[in-house]
Parts: sequence; C-alpha cells; structure tokens
Amino acid sequence: MKDKRLVTLFGCVCLVVALSMFIVTAYAQPTTAKKKLQIGSLTSMTGWFSTMDVQMWNELQIVRDIINEGGGITIGGQKYDIELLVEDCKSRLDGVTAATNSLIYNKKVKFIVGPAAFFSMATAPVADPNKVVHVLGYCTDTPLEIGPQVPYGFLGYFGSEGRMRVMTQILKQKYPNYKNLAMVSPAGGINDHLKPKMKAYLAAQGYNLVGEWVVFPDDATDYSPYASKINAIKDADCIFWLNAIAAHVGNMAKALRSLGNKKLMLVGATSSGSTVMNICGKDAAHNIITLAPMANAQGNPPVLNEIIKRITAKYGADAPVYLENSAALYVLLQVIKAAQSTDPTVVKTKWESLDKVDTIFGSGIICGDQTYGIKHHGIAHPMSAQLLDKAQVSFFGWYTVPAIP
Repeated sequence: MKDKRLVTLFGCVCLVVALSMFIVTAYAQPTTAKKKLQIGSLTSMTGWFSTMDVQMWNELQIVRDIINEGGGITIGGQKYDIELLVEDCKSRLDGVTAATNSLIYNKKVKFIVGPAAFFSMATAPVADPNKVVHVLGYCTDTPLEIGPQVPYGFLGYFGSEGRMRVMTQILKQKYPNYKNLAMVSPAGGINDHLKPKMKAYLAAQGYNLVGEWVVFPDDATDYSPYASKINAIKDADCIFWLNAIAAHVGNMAKALRSLGNKKLMLVGATSSGSTVMNICGKDAAHNIITLAPMANAQGNPPVLNEIIKRITAKYGADAPVYLENSAALYVLLQVIKAAQSTDPTVVKTKWESLDKVDTIFGSGIICGDQTYGIKHHGIAHPMSAQLLDKAQVSFFGWYTVPAIP
C-alpha cells in the first residue's frame, strides 16, 4: 500500500514538472501575433475634390483589406496588418498642411499615401523635415511634389508625365491624322512648371497647340463660358485635356455638346465612362476617351480585377474607379517588403536602389531621374483607357509607358 502511494506521489510530481516545463516552453516561444503598420492617408473628405477623394478613400480601404486578408506583410519574421489613418484635407492646400501635421505629430505615422491632384505640394514642408516617406497619388510636376527639395517624396502613380505619354500613344495609334490640339485644364491642373513641359513634349511628338489654352476654376459650376472658348478653336482636331476629375469632364462635355461640338475629348482623367455619363447625360455621352481601368478587360492583372470586383460589389456597378492613392499604397507596401524595414530612411534608400516594382496595373519602372531632378522617385506603368461613345462604354486598350527620362 505504501509503495502504491509512493508511485502515485511520484507520478503527480512528474506531471507537475512536465506541466511547468510546457508552460515555460510555451511562453518562451516567439509571438506570432500580428502587429499594426500604420499608414496615413491624406484625403479630401470635404470640399470640391471630395467628389473624387471620398471614393479614393473607399478604394484605399479595399486594397488594405486585400493585403490583410492575404496575410498582411512580413518584415524580419514579424507579420503586420495594415492600418489606415485618414485626415481630411478639405480640398485646400492649408487643409493638406493641417492634415499632414496631424498625421505626423498627433498620430505619429512614418508613412503617408496621397494626396492626389496638385495638393501634395503642401505635404513636403511638413513630411520631409520629419523624414516621413510620403507617396503621391498624383503630381503636376511642381518642385515641392517630386524633386531634390523633397527627398522623402515618391510617386506611386505616374501622374502628369505618364498620362501625357499614354494620351499621345492613343492619338498615334487610333487617330494618326489628328495633329491640332485644343488645350484645356482646371486651374490646379496646370502651372508654370508643367505647361512648358507639355508644350515641348507635344511639339516633339509632332502636335500643334492651337488657340487659347482654356483654363477654368477647379470648383467651377458654370462651364458654358469655357465651353464657348473651346468651341471657338475651329481648327482643333481634338480637345486634349491632361488633368481633370469626373465632375469637370462630365459638365464640360454637357456644355460642349449643347453647342454642337462633337470633337474628340481625350482626357487624362481616370474617371470611368459611366461616371462621366452619369454627369453629362446620355445625349452628351459620345466621343470621349478617359484613362480608366475596366472590369475584366483583357490584360488586367489579377489584383486589379479583384479591386474593381470589390468596388462594384460594395458601391454598385456604376461606381467610379480611380485608384490613384490605392496605387500609391500598393507600391509603398512592395518597397517596404523589399526593404524589410519599417524605418522610413531605410525604405527611402531601398526605393532609390530599385529599378522595377509591382503595381496594381502591372510591372512598373522606377525612373524620372532627369525629369524630376532626383534619382528614382518617379514611376512609369501600364495604363488602360475607356471610350464613351453613343452612350456606351467600351474598353479602349492597354498602353505601356516607357521609362520616363
């Protein structure tokens, strides 16, 4: 009997020792819990640009979800989910400055995506002194967007330089006899840096800029005076319009068509044809080309199809698809993974060493050294186009942008 008690006691001691060793071993294992990688988003949730930016914020969250559902990103063996922190830029440059200050000083972010349009010139004076990597959804070639004064600023979507090259490819391939261009722009979409570049590039490509360059306010409500100026340029083969948002395109198309002007509108905007038609109406919805991706189009990368699928499922078949800031987020995450670091300076240095990067539009080329005056802060990537004609939207092809000098 005594022997049995000893055996039982010994067994209990062994069990306690084994359990203790299990607990110690379990706690000694490295944690597999994911961390959060916080990325700020500069988005105009209010003001005139919100008609585009609110949807771009929706798209940004969809791309975040796709990344996180795929396991997030792994850096040095540690897994991270992406957390987005948004600040309202209020469609004003001072709003961008205030939003950037909030993201950096209040929320302590080290990476920022956006803004799009021309607003990013107000980001650099805050972000660069704090060594925060900020990746633009667009640029209009001002020195405070991309350039030597902005060492922590990068393009994640190709901006004015890329769009201009796609538009001339479309003209050469589809409209080889069109040589005379009527130039149009919202005030924020043209400046003293971009205009001479456009003139020189288009002249080198064999195009004539005819008539007055028609510039209208970013927040215009009455487009008839500007449509009249465009209509007065009788020798134009087409209306060449580099920078715009859907509201600009739709309202101008409505005003022009009401004057009987049926000339081709070749617009660099990423606004889908259906979005433009919802603004201008079916009667004005013809002979308009925009640089917009299209669901399940031939040549679409799988990630692009998945993004558009989720956008339409959540926001409807006619939901606008822009993807500028989303492209910036996607490229930023590719570079962070390549750098295997969350240190902005390490990521910056790695970015400048890369020649190629995956984008949501396909393989991208990191370039623009001569154009922007700083090594490898620009990007070129494929882009697709849509044709809106006779109130019908059709895919108008993919166009590959060569490396921007």
